[in-house]
Amino acid sequence: MQLQEVSNVAVIVGENAVTVAQLPSVWQDIAKGRANVKFSNPQIYVEMAQLFQYKLQYGDVDLFNDRPQLFRLIPSFSELFGQLAGETLEFYGHDFMIHNYPNFEAVLHNCESKGSEDNNEVKVARIGLELFDEFGYDLPASFYHVHLAPIYRDHVFEERALRFDLRDIEHKRSWDAILHAGKVFAMQMKVQSIASKYGFTYQHGCGCNSHLSSIDESSGAFEYELSLEKRQRWIRSFIWTAWYEYAMFPIVPNTSYLV
Repeated sequence: MQLQEVSNVAVIVGENAVTVAQLPSVWQDIAKGRANVKFSNPQIYVEMAQLFQYKLQYGDVDLFNDRPQLFRLIPSFSELFGQLAGETLEFYGHDFMIHNYPNFEAVLHNCESKGSEDNNEVKVARIGLELFDEFGYDLPASFYHVHLAPIYRDHVFEERALRFDLRDIEHKRSWDAILHAGKVFAMQMKVQSIASKYGFTYQHGCGCNSHLSSIDESSGAFEYELSLEKRQRWIRSFIWTAWYEYAMFPIVPNTSYLV
């Protein structure tokens, strides 16, 4: 960790962080209990936001911690990534608000009204409902929207290029961040175990042709549970990863060559 003399700095678990007053206003509202969120522990989320903003705004990253010869670049880094951190926290501060979550019962009812109980849209809706039963409001709304996305395509197995398909262009940054956060493998395992009960698996290729939560058929179900002693740690890791993936998304090189 890079120690710096910064005015109005907070310290969280021995690490520098911005103060609550330096966070986007939506996070100040969350900290004061004035926002329409329903975290199991709001303080943890606010502290994560304070740490995240500080690390990008002040260049507290391995690039500079491990390479002193690059210190001269910190002001340029901070100018760019401080803004990206603000964009990220602004988005997720609102994404965690209750009114932005899917109405799972309505989605399921709408899918069931279209056909038999065994149709694929019903299965995807039930996966979404089970995911919400598992994680509730501790994961952002975009987590659920991306896993329900196959319902709203021409058919649930339709594949759409992440960065180039105009039909989902407005979601590409937030959905990509959630799918990349699946590198927190315990969380990915839980998602896949729920999907496997319905004969599905979720796929994401991590390239410019990456599919927005493309569904494929699985050959069998498996059981996986998050251990109680590690559950909150995995959830925090998932959210932290989604945040930095969201922040980094605009600077990731992409090419239609891969589509």
